[in-house]
Amino acid sequence: MDEPLLTAVSAVGFPIVVTFYLLTTFQRSMDRLTTQLGELTRELQRLK
Repeated sequence: MDEPLLTAVSAVGFPIVVTFYLLTTFQRSMDRLTTQLGELTRELQRLK
């Protein structure tokens, strides 16, 4: 395993590391969704 990952797990605990990973992954997904919704909105306005 990665040394920084093992250090993080031993320092703060497995549940906190997993929560941090899931939150950062969720944030990236939300950023992509926001971008796509903006593009869709612009396209729909263009079609009016």
